[in-house]
Amino acid sequence: MRKKLTLIFALFFTGLFAHEFWLMPSKFRLAVNETIDLRLYVGEDFTGEIWANRIKRLLNLKIHSKSGIRDLTNQAIQSDSLPIPVKFTTEGTHLLSMASKNSFIGLEADKFNDYLEEDGIENIYELRKKNGQINKASREFYSRCAKSIVQVGNKTDDSYKKNTGMPLEIIALKNPYLLKVGQEMQVKVLYKNQPFANKMILAWHKTDTQKTTHQKLRTDKNGVLTLILDKNGYWMISTVHMIELKNNPEADYQSYWGNLTFEL
Repeated sequence: MRKKLTLIFALFFTGLFAHEFWLMPSKFRLAVNETIDLRLYVGEDFTGEIWANRIKRLLNLKIHSKSGIRDLTNQAIQSDSLPIPVKFTTEGTHLLSMASKNSFIGLEADKFNDYLEEDGIENIYELRKKNGQINKASREFYSRCAKSIVQVGNKTDDSYKKNTGMPLEIIALKNPYLLKVGQEMQVKVLYKNQPFANKMILAWHKTDTQKTTHQKLRTDKNGVLTLILDKNGYWMISTVHMIELKNNPEADYQSYWGNLTFEL
């Protein structure tokens, strides 16, 4: 009965699931010893709601910098929805990373197929057609792999490009805080530490006053995406990867949602 209710709940809230997830600091550029409010959002077009059930769903939240790794997990799970205050005491470029535990979603066949097409998950869509499962409802585990780059003071370093070891990694190959409008930003996409070639990527942009825009791009044969940063403002790069789960009594698929935010 519990699984049936979970499936019904998931079907009803299908529209809420097929959304981006991102880390949003209250400021991306700050001074040494300044504190920001960090929020975890789920939504679309840089507009969303606070990620629910953080206490149960968060696996870890960390800050990576030249001085080492700060684990914010215990602090973050003190509340389900309040902003997480984070103080930065050292100058440099800092990388925030967040991994979630698995969650479950069940979708009707047509909605699941639409989701696969919209997010460029061609491997599973083609597999369903090949196996005669295109009209079969889905059972899916999914987890989040999110990152954000912030700049403290004027001194920059290479912490922005750290591989944090999450299943799906979007790794910046250039420091966005050394770039100007019109220059290229490059990121490398890894799945289980291997370059992800020809993978569809969404690049989102917004400002405090302008409407959010996005574009669909693809990585090259080495898993590298090149993006022209044509405007100042907030940027988000995201992608989704899914695999088939064989002989799993609870789910047919496992997906990983990768995300990276920064400001130009």
